[in-house]
Amino acid sequence: MNQLYTHAIRKASEIRLKLGFNLFEPINIYDVCEKLNIDVQFVDLNMEGLYVNNGQPKIFISCLRPFPRRVFTCGHELGHHVFNHGLKVDVLFDEEEVCAPKNGDETLVDAFSAHLLMPISCVQSEFSKRKLDFQKATPIDYFTVSSVLGVGYKTLVTHCRVNKLTRDLKAQELLKYTPAKILRSYVGIVEETAFFKIIDAKTDSKPIDLETSSYIILPKDFEVDREYLKKKQDTPIGSLFLATKSGISSIRSNDDAFSCFIRIQPRNYIGFAQYRHLEN
Repeated sequence: MNQLYTHAIRKASEIRLKLGFNLFEPINIYDVCEKLNIDVQFVDLNMEGLYVNNGQPKIFISCLRPFPRRVFTCGHELGHHVFNHGLKVDVLFDEEEVCAPKNGDETLVDAFSAHLLMPISCVQSEFSKRKLDFQKATPIDYFTVSSVLGVGYKTLVTHCRVNKLTRDLKAQELLKYTPAKILRSYVGIVEETAFFKIIDAKTDSKPIDLETSSYIILPKDFEVDREYLKKKQDTPIGSLFLATKSGISSIRSNDDAFSCFIRIQPRNYIGFAQYRHLEN
């Protein structure tokens, strides 16, 4: 591991510990930024993200990007802040295309975001508590862990491959699947751009972020606030719900062993992150 990646991992660990998070628990990047007194604003601009600091640090995230991609981008922009990079604009790119090599700063903050959101110990813990083997786990297993961590499926698989948790051949097999393809195999026809999360009984009981028109799959014995989540159907992996209204809802297991809030923001929300889930 070269010095750049070591520097990124150390800084990501420092931020977590500074805010009272250990290296085994999932975090919410927008809550992290709020704790650090950094404004995060979603904007309707054709870009990835923007970091500026004119006395008050600000991160701008494009609401046009996929929901989990915004999470990683916010971590990326936070990296520019913690490494004192000054004004940075990250342009839009097609993730399926081969991108030009990134410079040192961009590689550094990508690594920072990855290890802030997905510390190796945290990823291993999420697999371990579900009794999953990295080499034998299925696409739905990897997708469940990516849901818990709040990152994209492809992002998690790539992170596991780069950090030698998953062999190259296994990663290649997993990357043949898209989230939409995984969802279709269990629920039938869905849009290619449909976003969903899978939450199981092993998930940490912290707030879960969604946006209206996205799906969430929950254990069949969970109690759900139907004002915000509309049940669509039962599937082999749980009950499928559609987020229909912005606001703060809740879910819990029938035995009360698990409960948490679900914060739902409007689709393609524009505005400050701290207000994203307020009703209208």
